[in-house]
Amino acid sequence: MSEQASRTHRAPVQCENCATALQGEYCHVCGQSVHDPIRHIGHAVEEFFEAFWHLDGRLFRTLRDLSSPGRVAINYLAGHRARYIAPLRLFVVLSVLTFFVGAASVHLGEDALRVDGLDGINAATTVEEVELLRDQAVAGIQQARADAGNTPGVDPTLIAAEARIRGAAANRVVELTGSPATDAAGNPSAASDRPRLRINLFGHRGEWDAKENPLVIGWWPGFANDWLNRRIGNLEKNMQSMDVADTDAWLQGIMSAAPSALFLLVPVFALLLKIAYLFTGRLYLEHLVVALYSHVFLLLMLLLAFVISALDGWFGAGAAGIALDLALAAVLVWMPVYLLLMQKRVYRQSWWLTGLKYLVIGNIYFVMLAVATLLVFLGRLASA
Repeated sequence: MSEQASRTHRAPVQCENCATALQGEYCHVCGQSVHDPIRHIGHAVEEFFEAFWHLDGRLFRTLRDLSSPGRVAINYLAGHRARYIAPLRLFVVLSVLTFFVGAASVHLGEDALRVDGLDGINAATTVEEVELLRDQAVAGIQQARADAGNTPGVDPTLIAAEARIRGAAANRVVELTGSPATDAAGNPSAASDRPRLRINLFGHRGEWDAKENPLVIGWWPGFANDWLNRRIGNLEKNMQSMDVADTDAWLQGIMSAAPSALFLLVPVFALLLKIAYLFTGRLYLEHLVVALYSHVFLLLMLLLAFVISALDGWFGAGAAGIALDLALAAVLVWMPVYLLLMQKRVYRQSWWLTGLKYLVIGNIYFVMLAVATLLVFLGRLASA
């Protein structure tokens, strides 16, 4: 045997990673194996499958125990951590995977956003009739925008509705005459015309304009207000360029913003648990573990719901479609029931007290999550 071959198969007497004297096949200081996968293909294959089955075993046990409300959180807090995947790691992976699958499987058609007045405009036989119907529909939408005030998420939806009305009217006029439509003042009204953002914050009223009607926060310095109005300008420009009438594009944007919103709000959910169960003696990080595993379960159920929705779209009507609809309904019903049972088993309080805290925390968190997701989505549009 050559000197090189002998060196290849000879076991080292010191750890190649930390130089500690070896007393077995693994270093007792750093844990590195004595086998070198670079020098022996059999060791490389062995190492791969060992790591795979080790992860698979923990993954299987975690998913299996998650089926019982509260079991994983209770065991993890009791010190049985080696058998489970760490909650933060599992949450991060699932949040990305779930909404990636959701964005790929859930889509809205062109008619997902119902707008009153489109049928009348498309059936109009004269330009005057088109313009009258358009102005009436736009006036109703603008009144709805004024009535909504600062309600989160309403203004973008009404902007989309107004854009569809104006676009349908412009297209119908072109079909009737071959020339663009005009607005109430006689100015050309192209299909690309967009309504302006309406902001009712910090004393600002009406439609935003960078020069004529900027948003100014009195206690902010001038450069901060300039930065804010540049971001609002980016938001308006990007809302117009992405075609606000395309509800599927908005859905995809919300899907992409949801993981970031969840990641930001999980610590807040843990804080709500800490406040609600203040006298249980649990540390904040213990509540964070409960919050993470609660979100892991929700993400798994959402992932399952997205898959069922995709399958339902493929199979359509019939017995398979009915079965999938029932499965989806069961998933949606099980989600809130599971979380209630989880809080009951983890914190071991009476049913009426657990139910009361569950309802309060759930409603607060749901509103916060909806607002945070919308703000993350709009923030991405404003920063682009």
